[in-house]
Amino acid sequence: MKKYYKSLFLLLTLFIISSLVAADKLVYPYVFAPSEGLFSKVEKEIRKEICLNGRWEFQAVPLPEGYRQGGGVAPALPLPDGNKWEETKIKIPSPWNINSFANRNLEGPDHRNYPSYPERWNEVKMAWMRRTVQVPADWDGSQIGLHFEAVAGFAEVYVNGHKVAENFDLFLPFDADITPYAKAGQQIEVWVGVRSQSLFEDNSTKGRRIVPAGSMWGYHVSGIWQDVFLTAVPSVHIRNVYVKPLVSQSVLEAEIEIENITDREVQTTLAGDVRRWINRAGRDVHTAPVPDWTLADSPALLLTKQKITIPSKGTQRLVVQIPVKAGDLDYWNPEHPNLYGFTLTLGDKNKVSDIKYERFGWREWTISGTKQLLNGKPVELRGDSWHFMGVPQMTRRYAWAWFTALKDANANAVRPHAQVYPRFYLDMADEMGICVLAETAIWASDGGPKMDSPVFWENCKSHIRRMVLRDRNHASVFGWSVSNENKPVILNVFNKPEWMEMQKQAWANWRDIVREHDPTRPWISSDGEDDGDGILPVTVGHYGDHNSMRRWEEIGKPWGIGEHSMAYYGTPLQVSKYNGERAFESQLGRMEGLAYECYDLIAQQRKLGASYVSVFNLAWYGLQPLPFGKRDISAKPELTDGIHFAEYVEGRPGMQPERMGAYCSTFNPGYDPTLPLYRTWPMFDAIKAANAPGGPAWSPWSVMPQTQETQSILAEKKYQTVLFVGSADSPVKKIFEGNGVIFLEKVDPKSSTILIADGAAIPSEKELKMMKELTGRG
Repeated sequence: MKKYYKSLFLLLTLFIISSLVAADKLVYPYVFAPSEGLFSKVEKEIRKEICLNGRWEFQAVPLPEGYRQGGGVAPALPLPDGNKWEETKIKIPSPWNINSFANRNLEGPDHRNYPSYPERWNEVKMAWMRRTVQVPADWDGSQIGLHFEAVAGFAEVYVNGHKVAENFDLFLPFDADITPYAKAGQQIEVWVGVRSQSLFEDNSTKGRRIVPAGSMWGYHVSGIWQDVFLTAVPSVHIRNVYVKPLVSQSVLEAEIEIENITDREVQTTLAGDVRRWINRAGRDVHTAPVPDWTLADSPALLLTKQKITIPSKGTQRLVVQIPVKAGDLDYWNPEHPNLYGFTLTLGDKNKVSDIKYERFGWREWTISGTKQLLNGKPVELRGDSWHFMGVPQMTRRYAWAWFTALKDANANAVRPHAQVYPRFYLDMADEMGICVLAETAIWASDGGPKMDSPVFWENCKSHIRRMVLRDRNHASVFGWSVSNENKPVILNVFNKPEWMEMQKQAWANWRDIVREHDPTRPWISSDGEDDGDGILPVTVGHYGDHNSMRRWEEIGKPWGIGEHSMAYYGTPLQVSKYNGERAFESQLGRMEGLAYECYDLIAQQRKLGASYVSVFNLAWYGLQPLPFGKRDISAKPELTDGIHFAEYVEGRPGMQPERMGAYCSTFNPGYDPTLPLYRTWPMFDAIKAANAPGGPAWSPWSVMPQTQETQSILAEKKYQTVLFVGSADSPVKKIFEGNGVIFLEKVDPKSSTILIADGAAIPSEKELKMMKELTGRG
């Protein structure tokens, strides 16, 4: 019987694998980015939405003749020409220049995600996108709107030729009320015009970007890169709910804003309840990231009904409180991420006129002296951080895989780095018990922000306010990281110490904005900038040695390290301080040296009482980029390689890429059945041991090897001829030539020959033939 089941399992596995391979392509048959849409299923009883994701018409707009970028003034965007819409349509959401993201002639990850897009789109700086949609007849009397989750660039939105919105934040959502132009039962035409943020850059002094643009993804891409919805809410509706779990006071408090767009005063009744949120998602790699939930049949808490009056064309703001007795609600924490749904209704006993739903966790973050507390108890957060690297990360599947790896490595926290990530990252963190240090896109590490521009500082304030308002109801968010490495860039890159006064004022402004819109989280930090010259309540350092850690500890506030280790920059020579010549032998040898370093750094951080412990990083440097759908890893990646996705579906929330190339991610949430979820380097194993609950555990990487001075090893024989395989301008070739090595062009059969190859270059057929000849001769 056991043999029978084993055979059946093998046959099923082979069938699944073979069904994924179609026409020499590996096809993933499941939805790439599973999503619920904008409104929850609780709200959809009243609130309506149409997802406008799909094929939109596209029109590139050429830059004016003679225009020169970098002057700080973008060209005007002329309205679209009715005769110039292109034959190729753009698949929303996706930036139009997406195929050029992180493109280094395939010397790295393959990010060619939409091969159907014309190559010329990669150079487009301004464009229009257009689509039509029918407004349902039963939407009469509703407030009709357009909702954009994120548009990269300066966006202008028109409906039936009328301008309804502008937005210049690359990462955060915005809405447009289009009720005057959208008639129930009629068709509307939507135009979205976008100018790349690069057109607004000012190179006149130091820095250039006038908006928070994040890192590689944010400042490069242009266009609609997250979902778009047409929405309808009742004319009297609950606009905002801010849930405040005041655990130490045994009170659940909520700030509620109700809007009335009618021309008459309205009286109604507000009611609500709190019910346990029950996760029904699957347990396997394909279904675990897919949202599937329900609320408990019985409420845990009830909101006392209250009559309210909302003025005509106005809003009513109120604060409600519900007492919470012991046992009413279970705590949210990393080990037990209990969640609850708070459902509010408007109406009377005969009819509910609106429903608003917010999910939250019964937990409270506080600070006592030098410690951060969760629900009144000191908590040590062991985290990770990584840049946003495009399409592979545009799905709950990536978030689930990353957070699963963190849990496997005894971590419980994450800093989504250098930009505001899509909100599903916080949804997954809520559900999986990962504590989030939410970070802005005010990232200065490349010297990009235009810090002598008043416009930049104003845009930063708006950006922080909008981020806090979007994310403050998430149970997982423990604090706010308002910027990254501004201070060291001002002092050490720009060499402008006089600009620090502007930065100090900004820290104070940003701190106050956070406290105004979220008084429940005292952790406000600036990564790599200590405690903002004393202005911020928390200290967060970057890199440094034991003395640096001592200094951060002695500031006398909760402290942590957002980035540590030489993983992203350490050469074999630098790493060899940990494991000697082994660091030069291979990438594995280098990673073994980093494993010693990372274990030691985490152990020191924990010993000194850091509230947030991390090295940079587990997600990319501690794991190996995976060869998705690539059978021959010695050959150059082709468009037939990688993961290919099922047929594009109109109106489906979430991004739908055409393909995902090899080596573009370290996580495989089921895409390629021949690969594991992730593949570790020794650095991962060291981090896991150093993160062990209660204190670092024993590990092969916990004891530094004794490195000894070694004498140079002479070659066993001398070579008369030296050949090189690689490009003519190879940096490797230049190093050898700079040391007096003269390379010949062809093999001399009478001479002993050594061949030096640049591993970054793919050998030509001629070079492969030459290498075979040489190896055959010994």
